[in-house]
Amino acid sequence: MNFYIEKANSSQRKELLNILRYWNMHHIPSVEMEDFNFECYNVAKVENKIVGLSGYKILNEEQGKTTLLVVLPEYLGSGIGKALQLKRLEVMYKKGIKSVITNSDRKETIVWYKKHFEYKKIGKIKKLISFGENDVDYWTTLEMNLDEYMKAKDTRFNCN
Repeated sequence: MNFYIEKANSSQRKELLNILRYWNMHHIPSVEMEDFNFECYNVAKVENKIVGLSGYKILNEEQGKTTLLVVLPEYLGSGIGKALQLKRLEVMYKKGIKSVITNSDRKETIVWYKKHFEYKKIGKIKKLISFGENDVDYWTTLEMNLDEYMKAKDTRFNCN
């Protein structure tokens, strides 16, 4: 499948909210999710149609946080989510970020983060409103060592 990733912009706001609606993550701004900072969001497109998005924010000089990562259901398993995640990790790494916090309420997503990006569970926090999975009332907080991950990334794909 051919897709590409580009920086999001404010003219795409309505489209982004429609994609987030599939996953009950469209309550923006809210107590669960601040409004979009388009400088920190990317979109994935297939044939010029937005099919996914991801965001991040910088918490301090060494720590970042992922905000949203969604892909339309019909594009799950296509590699788009992984590409969106890698893009935001690369951007944060270039900004000097050493560790990344991610919250998720979906079991399969938590497993995916651990498997592909070496995240470790560090806790749970209670949800403040219905956001994401309706039958889960907390976020599982994960953390990854971005510095180690990116340094090892180059050797993972080395064929020597």
